[in-house]
Order: sequence, then C-alpha cells, then structure tokens
Amino acid sequence: MLMEMRHQQILSLLERKKSITVKELSTILFVSPATVRRDLAVMEKMGTIKRSHGGAVLMESNDSETSLLVREQENIQKKRRIAKLALDFFHPDCSVFMDSSSTVGTVIPLLKAIPCSVVTNGLKNAMLLSQQTPAKIYMMGGMVNSQSNSVTGADTVQQLERMNTDLALISCSGVTLQNGVMDASCEQSALKRVMLHHAKVRVLLCDSSKFSLSYLCRTCGFDGIDYLLTDTDPGEAYREAASHQGCEILWTAP
Repeated sequence: MLMEMRHQQILSLLERKKSITVKELSTILFVSPATVRRDLAVMEKMGTIKRSHGGAVLMESNDSETSLLVREQENIQKKRRIAKLALDFFHPDCSVFMDSSSTVGTVIPLLKAIPCSVVTNGLKNAMLLSQQTPAKIYMMGGMVNSQSNSVTGADTVQQLERMNTDLALISCSGVTLQNGVMDASCEQSALKRVMLHHAKVRVLLCDSSKFSLSYLCRTCGFDGIDYLLTDTDPGEAYREAASHQGCEILWTAP
C-alpha cells in the first residue's frame, strides 16, 4: 500500500475512533510497527494528527487549520508568482468566487484596475478587496472562524448555492495523485465544492510545497477543476493524472 493511501486510511480510522494504537494500525494496514511510526511522524508534521503514547489522536479542527498569519508568511514569493498567472483569468465585469485562503488573497493587489464582482467567505480577503480594488463584494454570512479569518457553516453553504459566477479561485491544503484536492478543514472543503459547482471556470492555486500532502477531507478530483496553477512543474505523473481528467496544469517561469 502506498504511503498516501495509508495516510488516508489512518485519517478515516481516526475520524471514526478519535484515537488508535500503533499495534492496531500495523494489523489493519499490514505493515510493520516501524512503518506506522514513520507514517505518524510525517502526518504529525503535516498537522493532521497528534502522536500519543503508543499511537495517535486526530487533531481538533481548530488546530489542523493553520492560522492565517502563519500561512501568509509561508512560500510568499511562490504565491505571488502564481497570483500573476491567475490574473489572466480575469476580465472587466467578471464575477468570481474567492475562498478565504492566503494564497487567493495574493491575487487581490493585482485587481486594482479590474472592475468585477467577488463572492467570498473570507473576512480578510473581503476587507482587502474593499481597500484595494473597485470590486463589488458579496460577503457570505455564517459562523466566524477566527483561525482562518473566514465564515463557515450550513448558512454559508446555502448562500453560496444561490450564486453563480464566471470564475472560481480556490486553494487547498494538499494535492495527491490518488485523491486530488485535499483540505484539513471539512467545513472549508464543503464550501469550496459549492464554489466549484457554481462557476463556469474553476481554478486551483497551489504552491509546490502542497503536492503529495494528504489531508482529512477530499474537496474534489482533478476532474473538479479546469486549471491548476503552481510555481514549478509538478512532474509527469501529476501532469498525466490531471490531463486524463480534463485539468490543465500551468506553472510559472523560474
């Protein structure tokens, strides 16, 4: 069994049981305890689980969503290059879904001369849009999540379902060959699925550090997006997997 598949199965087990031992995982996954421990060490670094004495527990959602302040500092130069690629998908008077991610937020300073309508669940992204662009902003309501500076929940989903746009811009926590687009937060993942479903053109912004990272929630496969924008060639396996499902991967010049 591939490492990514093991990680996904471990997350599924923890979602049901909340905690599990190395011995149990070794039996279920048909691998050695040493392999399980290595997997758990990797997953803890990814922020999806916490190792405990003799096993692991599932991270609480507030812990698994990295704070916005931290994310804004991560790979900022990569994100800025990706943002320039995303600008090509805008045109005057277009309508756009934008998620609450810091990656999508890096596109906002580039929109100063582009009048458009933006639908978002991101509190900070809405504020930046109002300060830096001529955009009409539709801020969704819902439960405020201070960790991600966003609103989420059933009310937010219902509001998004009544909207339709020319373009959806989203980011993610990770991308894998087997499962496609992954997120640490199931609530954010659900909102992104609605955005993608109600947009004519669907664009994922994903810097290279997120490839091969598996998380709890699957947002969509490569067939759920039209374009994946990143900062470097992710390799033949990803290009072929995406192309087979109708997704084009574009990357920036070095």
